[in-house]
Amino acid sequence: MDFIGYRSDSLGIAVDLVNGLRAAPAAADRPELPELLAAHRYVIDVPWTPLADAELWTWAGRLAEVFASAEIEVTAALINELLADAEVTPHLTAHSGQPWHLHYSRPTAGVLARVRATTAFALATLVSEYGMERHGMCAAAGCARVYADTSRNASRRYCSSACANRSAVAAHRARRRGAAEAEVESGSTAG
Repeated sequence: MDFIGYRSDSLGIAVDLVNGLRAAPAAADRPELPELLAAHRYVIDVPWTPLADAELWTWAGRLAEVFASAEIEVTAALINELLADAEVTPHLTAHSGQPWHLHYSRPTAGVLARVRATTAFALATLVSEYGMERHGMCAAAGCARVYADTSRNASRRYCSSACANRSAVAAHRARRRGAAEAEVESGSTAG
């Protein structure tokens, strides 16, 4: 899959924003956005404010709707709304010693506009190129996190390897328990 660099960071920040919002409904308990943005290589070009926090968490709520959607028509409509509100204005740029690459917002855009444009465009690209199977809610029981699958084989169904392992162990134990119960039941009917 061709999600490298800038596009992967865009999907990564979308996932992290949604998971941060889902993990902590109370704003005070959510991750610090400047650190989260920096971890995904976004440059914060103005002093960070509570209003910027509120705007980005509102955007995260809209991204969450895309991850929760199970129907392509609904997903496409949600992404189209994000794209329209994000003001995607692509241009080629080379900066900070990097080779030429595509930015999805105008050169003078602030960090909030850049995050909106990149996350909307990354989700649009993911769905348009790879369909609905590349993103969604974690399949682990009790987990409310989301994922975006950038693997080669498109087999991801969990937000993390921890959830995948926990689910595999639970399934294994359930099979063993079922086999043991069947053995006990067949033994009691035989006697």
